[in-house]
Amino acid sequence: MKVGTDGVLLGAWAAVRPQDRRMLDIGTGTGLIALMLAQRAPEAHVTGVDIDDVGQARENAAASPWSGRVAFAQCPVQEFETPEPFDLIVSNPPFFVDSLTCPDRGRTAARHAVHLPFGDLRDAVLRLLAPGGRFAVILPTAEAERFLAVCAGRLALVRRTDVRTTPRRPAKRALMEFVRADRPAAPPAAPPADCSADRPADRPADPPADCSAAVPEVSELVVGTGEHECYTPEYRALTRDFYLKF
Repeated sequence: MKVGTDGVLLGAWAAVRPQDRRMLDIGTGTGLIALMLAQRAPEAHVTGVDIDDVGQARENAAASPWSGRVAFAQCPVQEFETPEPFDLIVSNPPFFVDSLTCPDRGRTAARHAVHLPFGDLRDAVLRLLAPGGRFAVILPTAEAERFLAVCAGRLALVRRTDVRTTPRRPAKRALMEFVRADRPAAPPAAPPADCSADRPADRPADPPADCSAAVPEVSELVVGTGEHECYTPEYRALTRDFYLKF
């Protein structure tokens, strides 16, 4: 699969923090998202992994200004090994679960969750993600709900953006960002005034909060205005740097 809106959206939307130095693109394909991450994070090293041939991804990286910080591996992510975990993992994964597969085996591998079931993707993220790391993914809205169910109790949703193609159409894609569900949440700046002062001496302290209980940040993005080839200002702002510099 070549460059598409899903990949561009994820590469632009995924949160890149200053401390993120190691990044992984699962199902990298032509290397689109890996190159976007390298462009956005000048000090990061980015790895792309794909079950299919990564020759085109390597050619694209070699032709880019970021070739020294991008590497690719042809390997099922279920078997991918790394000496250090990743600060950021992204994926535009194959997503069709119940639909009929295509006679073209290449399109089936790219679009159907045959070689990378959602449970395998979740397990790979848990194995490869650093304790304070984040995982960003884009899925059709129906498959997003399936993935959330698969991740329950293991990966906690912290940010979600539902994507409409035009204002009058329902959301077609969901951009989602996760952390480990067992990662301790940041303590509040100061406890409420009545939080501990009135606690009886024999009452145990409240258990520490975890990220699975946090309320995710939810937003919406509309790609087009509904007129032919006319993008919304919000979509242009999100993807502007990629289109100008790549």
